[in-house]
Amino acid sequence: MMLFKWLIGSSLCFLLLAGTQVNAAELKVGDEAPAFTLDGESAEPVKLSDFKGKKLVITFNRANWCPFCMKQVVDLQKHYGDIKAEGAELLIIFREEATGAEGLKKIREKTKATMPLALDLEAEKTGAYSPEGFDTYILDEEGKIVTILHGTKPDRPMGDEILKQLRK
Repeated sequence: MMLFKWLIGSSLCFLLLAGTQVNAAELKVGDEAPAFTLDGESAEPVKLSDFKGKKLVITFNRANWCPFCMKQVVDLQKHYGDIKAEGAELLIIFREEATGAEGLKKIREKTKATMPLALDLEAEKTGAYSPEGFDTYILDEEGKIVTILHGTKPDRPMGDEILKQLRK
């Protein structure tokens, strides 16, 4: 009986430790952007490697019910043509959109967004990025981080600030 309790306890400890995400050192300018493959609106996954050869702006949001998120998406949509004119693509990753692709469709309807949207619930695949969840990363054509714009829940990097960084 004692051995059985020990095995159960040890197994639970192992599972807890294995399920805990270990945070690597915080990403910084000059680092290679960690690769990811995410769910999008279609059957095709969204991969970081899909954007190789062009600058990429990655921003993180919560879900369609977040007013701060929707405000940022609307603002970025207004600047999307200018971002593309600077040779960059914009990818918005939602970390709390539990309704999946249907939620992304809702976001498109609410905001008229035309940029790529992706899902990473609970930051399972992009956990190295934006530990607080509101930062924006600008990558160069080779996938290196050239700028990190910090954000908070109510105050996110907006289009003007992103364009200013892209034009440097």
